[in-house]
Amino acid sequence: FAEGQRRYLESLAPYVRQYVRVLERPDVDLVTGLAPTVAIEQRISHTGRRSTVATLTEIYHFLRLLFSKLGVQHCIRCGRPLAIESRDAIVQRVLRRLRERPAAILSPIVAGRKGFHKDTLSAARKKGFRRARIDGRIVDIVDGMALDRYREHTIEWVIGEMHAPPGKRMARAMEDTVHNALEQGSGSLILLDAAGKEEIFSLHGICPSCGEGLPPLDPRLFSFNSPQGACPACKGMGMRDGDDGSDSSLPCTDCGGSRLRPEARAVTVGGHSIWELVQLPAEGVRERLDGITFAPEQMPVAEPVLTEIRSRLDLLQRLGLSYLSLSRSGNTLSGGEAQRVRLAAQLGSNLTGICYILDEPTIGLHPRDNRVLLDALSELKNRGNTILVVEHDEETIRAADVVVDLGPGAGKSGGEVIAVVPPSQLAAVPGSVTGRFLFDGVPPVAGRGRPYRKREALHISGVRTNNLKSLQVSFPLQTLTAVTGVSGSGKSSLVKETLFRGLHDRLSKPRRKRRSADSFGEMKGWRHIQRVLEVDHSPIGKTPRSVPASYVGFLDEIRKLFSRTPEARVRGYQPGRFSFNVAGGRCERCKGQGRPKVSMSFLPDIYVPCESCGGKRFNAETLQVAYRGKNITQVLEMTFEEALEVFSAVPSIRKSVATVCDIGLGYLRLGQPSPTLSGGEAQRIKLAEQLVRSNGAHTLYVLDEPTTGLHPADVRKLLEVLQKLVDAGNTVVVIEHNLDVISAADLVIDLGPEGGDAGGRVVARGSPEELMKRPGKSHTAKWLKRYRQS
Repeated sequence: FAEGQRRYLESLAPYVRQYVRVLERPDVDLVTGLAPTVAIEQRISHTGRRSTVATLTEIYHFLRLLFSKLGVQHCIRCGRPLAIESRDAIVQRVLRRLRERPAAILSPIVAGRKGFHKDTLSAARKKGFRRARIDGRIVDIVDGMALDRYREHTIEWVIGEMHAPPGKRMARAMEDTVHNALEQGSGSLILLDAAGKEEIFSLHGICPSCGEGLPPLDPRLFSFNSPQGACPACKGMGMRDGDDGSDSSLPCTDCGGSRLRPEARAVTVGGHSIWELVQLPAEGVRERLDGITFAPEQMPVAEPVLTEIRSRLDLLQRLGLSYLSLSRSGNTLSGGEAQRVRLAAQLGSNLTGICYILDEPTIGLHPRDNRVLLDALSELKNRGNTILVVEHDEETIRAADVVVDLGPGAGKSGGEVIAVVPPSQLAAVPGSVTGRFLFDGVPPVAGRGRPYRKREALHISGVRTNNLKSLQVSFPLQTLTAVTGVSGSGKSSLVKETLFRGLHDRLSKPRRKRRSADSFGEMKGWRHIQRVLEVDHSPIGKTPRSVPASYVGFLDEIRKLFSRTPEARVRGYQPGRFSFNVAGGRCERCKGQGRPKVSMSFLPDIYVPCESCGGKRFNAETLQVAYRGKNITQVLEMTFEEALEVFSAVPSIRKSVATVCDIGLGYLRLGQPSPTLSGGEAQRIKLAEQLVRSNGAHTLYVLDEPTTGLHPADVRKLLEVLQKLVDAGNTVVVIEHNLDVISAADLVIDLGPEGGDAGGRVVARGSPEELMKRPGKSHTAKWLKRYRQS
């Protein structure tokens, strides 16, 4: 993907390249036959609060077009539909206003467009107009006048000015001026009085009650990313900070969270505003649009636009995302949801000859819905595109035409191509761990089978978070509980937004300081728990100075070991001497970074080894001190597996290093920069830190899909870590779709039966064995039975 993007970006002009991030050339000798690449990733960092499901799928673009062409405007004061008036009626109405208060008459010419606008200003002078209101200021128009090319500008010509109430003779002249203003302004004009108050008069409609007019509809009026459409109070964000200065934001009181200005909210199609439509889930929008009857003369405009909208709504349905409301912010989507939303956009674009690269598209997807995703990928392939998928899911691997299996291990033990074969041949390849686990009859995972009914429990009643239907739920303590269900069934709402948040508030804050009202009726049994911790995929550090050894907590011990060596003691070196964050022992030229960043003009930033230390981070004197033949830089470059042997005689370090190896991360380097870790690696490092630093307090751990990015072999290692946490007297609640994890749980709480409004209920609760005996409406139970019997 990086090479494909680099080739495309390097074809652009240098002026354009300075505004985009050009990717570094990959470390390969040659790439041939490469088509233009599109990466559809798990990360949601490319989307912000301004992105919504509707904008990401381009549905909103077509809705804006539909409303701007066929929308019915309503008065923003009284709500009545605007009535069409004749030119003469508008002239008389304007003249009455001028008798009440003198004003300038303006014609709207340009609304929010970038450019020099030389021709527009020159045309004004040729027609005899010498003044204009430009971006809110009335100025003189001079020969050769030009505006800032890179800013959006609004231009209104000043057609005439009235400084006193018009007499009879002046009224006839002003009548001609009004006619001229309507002509120049394409049927609209603006009256601007001395106090700055303005009124719009338009042939396109005027309120029969208030006499208010509105400018003609434009697609930008419905864009909350445009000044023409955004709510002035919240700037199109839909949220505003609380009055008390707090940051968890409240819906904007001016626009009600719609993000749009009143003029946009007052436009309807079939009796529905655009905000009313996008608040609905995708399936609800389809029903509303299908229920609208358009006049025969409107059909040539409506039909092609509705066809595009319906096709994209159908794609969301097919990808298992019909429960998402179109107004849902992009930054609130899970990684899997964001990836499938982008996939829907690509399917709707009808591109061919593209190389699509997807990183684990089954994340967040229930096994029931995998087939839907695979059909969508097959459709992309059949259009003439190439699909490269990074995956661990068995069904996805079996559906591939070719499997490229890497290994045989991870880190230094990996990096080799084990096989490039059809899936059916993978099991016969020696050394293929993937083939052994997925195709060679490895038995299903079995759990500890803890009797969850005999445990103390945490009870929550009346849970109404998001789509949850006033649930009564009990989480037995000192057990491994899996919360399951199809996408959108309410798993995160129950576990993260209700259980974790409610428990965190009770354990960390007195009642009067809790950040918000509970979305449930009552929580009992929480006093049995000393602390609650969410172990998520967020980075363990934001800078290269953060490394796994420091996060797990044994880097200080390593520094102490170096300070106790004979050579260090002779020189008087203290433990801080062996820190690249402290002056004295580090290389001062790069301040301990090792590979400082160098900015390149028109090229991507690069990281180059420090000219002084060669990337070793420490100065020469510090590197002369060795422990068992290795200096501090060489120790930080070791993998955890290598460190297990070097520090075998140091119990305080050996326990931490062994724990990291036990969870399948032995290939990581002790000093590997934290930002280079994947989300799954960061999550497992956090688990290792908890195992190492366990203080005996009863902790409730919350995990959201911890199997993300894990090979089936690594899933089993992760399960052992989770079971150890429970064996130590803790409680683990995990949101999962992975059948290995569900099979190993003591209790399964299955939500559904579907997503969105059709979900939010507990459809099954019991041990894995109990669920399989009476599956009922539980999709999870049916797939679990298939897994156990395979």
